[in-house]
Amino acid sequence: MMVNNRKKRMVALATTAVLLSSSAIYAAPTTKTLKATFNGIRISYNGQIKTDEKEPFIVDNTTYVPLRMVAELVGKTVKWDAQNKQIIITDNGSSTTSNALYEQAQQQISTLTAQLAQKSLEIAQLKQEKTALEEQIKTLQNSKSSSKNKDLSDLEDQIIEDYEEYKNIEFDIQLSGNSSKISLKIKVDLDDYKRAWNKLTQKDIQNYIEDICDDIWDTYDSAKIEGYIYDTDSRDYLVEFKSDSKKKLKFTFDNVSDTLEDLEKDLYSYYKDYLPGIRLSSIELSGDRDDIVYEVRIDYREYKDEWEALLDFEITRLMSKIYNEIEDEFRDADIEGYIYTKSNKDLMFKYYRSSSGSDRYDRYDP
Repeated sequence: MMVNNRKKRMVALATTAVLLSSSAIYAAPTTKTLKATFNGIRISYNGQIKTDEKEPFIVDNTTYVPLRMVAELVGKTVKWDAQNKQIIITDNGSSTTSNALYEQAQQQISTLTAQLAQKSLEIAQLKQEKTALEEQIKTLQNSKSSSKNKDLSDLEDQIIEDYEEYKNIEFDIQLSGNSSKISLKIKVDLDDYKRAWNKLTQKDIQNYIEDICDDIWDTYDSAKIEGYIYDTDSRDYLVEFKSDSKKKLKFTFDNVSDTLEDLEKDLYSYYKDYLPGIRLSSIELSGDRDDIVYEVRIDYREYKDEWEALLDFEITRLMSKIYNEIEDEFRDADIEGYIYTKSNKDLMFKYYRSSSGSDRYDRYDP
C-alpha cells in the first residue's frame, strides 16, 4: 500500500542482514522477522546514480544496501563461500595489477637508489684518482722543467767556454728560455774593446753569432732563437738578430751613438737659422734607445735682444720640430729638449710632451 507517496512494504526476511564491511561476516542459522522500509533510496558514486535490482532499504534507522554493488563500485570482488558461510571480499584484478606495479616501481626505485649510491662512491674514488694523477703530472712537469733548466744551464756553460772570447774581445753570454724559444744575450764593454770591435766586419759578427746558434740547435733542434749584442758602456744595442722557422738568422746592425751623431749634424744643418735673427751655436744629442736628450745652445750675449723678443710659440715650434725628427728615428724613446746659453750653460727653455702628446714647456730667464 502507499503512504505519503512512499512505497512501504513489510517483509519478513529469513536471512541475516549484512552490514557494509571489508571483513568476512559469520551468522548463526536463525530466522528473524524484520520490518523494512523501502523509500526510493538511490546510491550516487562520483556524481553518478547507480542502480541495482535489489533496492536499498531501512531497518531500525539503519540503511542497508546491496553489498555486491557497493563493493564492485570501489573496485572489490564479492564471493559467497557457501561451505564456510562466508562473504569473501577481495581486490579485483585491476587493483591487484596496480598494486603490483606500485610494488615493482618501489623495487626499481630502491634498486636505482642503491646503484646511484654505488656510482657516487665510484665517482668519489675516480676524483681521488684524478687528483692523484694531476699531482703526479705536476711533479713530473716540475721535474722535467728542472731538467730542462739544468740542460740549458749546462749548454750556457759550454757556450761561454767556447765563445766568451772572439778576436781579442771578451763577451758575456747568457741563455734563457725553453726548448721552443731561447734568448741569446751577448754583452761587451766597448770602453775596453772599441778598437778591436771596430776592426770586425759585419760578416765576422754574423759568423760569430751563427756559430753560437748552431751549437744551440745541436741541443734544441726546433728552438727559435733571438737576441742581441749590447754595449754596456754606451748602453747601445750593436746587433739584433732572430731566427725564422728554417733556422735562418736575420741581423739588424745598429749603433745608437753613430745614429745620434749623424742626426745631430742633420738637425743643426737644417735648423741652425730657424729662429728669426738668431743662429744656433749647436744641437747636441745624447742617450740611448729608451731616453734621448737634445740640447740647443745659443750665444745669449750676442742674441740677447733677439731672444727676449721671441714669443713662446716660436721657440716651441723649433723644439717640437727637432722632437719630431728624433722621434722618427727612435719611436719608443722618451725625449726631452733644452735650450742653454752657450757660455755658462744657463737653462733658458725646457720642452717635453705629455702622455697625450701635447706640447709642454717652461721658459727661464738666464
